[in-house]
Amino acid sequence: MEGDKVSISELFNQTIVVLAYRKFESRAVKGKTCVEIQFKLDDKIGVTFTNSSVLERQLDTFKDMMPFEASIKKIHNYYTFT
Repeated sequence: MEGDKVSISELFNQTIVVLAYRKFESRAVKGKTCVEIQFKLDDKIGVTFTNSSVLERQLDTFKDMMPFEASIKKIHNYYTFT
């Protein structure tokens, strides 16, 4: 996916437009899935990566509604779209 790579923590509490995502086997955590998320923020396209199973489930649930606006929140030890 095209776009500048951005740390997911830089996106916390900002409204982004989720454009697309893809899943692949994580290189960091054996047996886990990594998700690449393409987003738009302030008219710039970016990508971020996460092992968050919560975000992965939410992306799978709302894939037919893309693109959609959301914010990524960190709640205790997990990330979620709001």
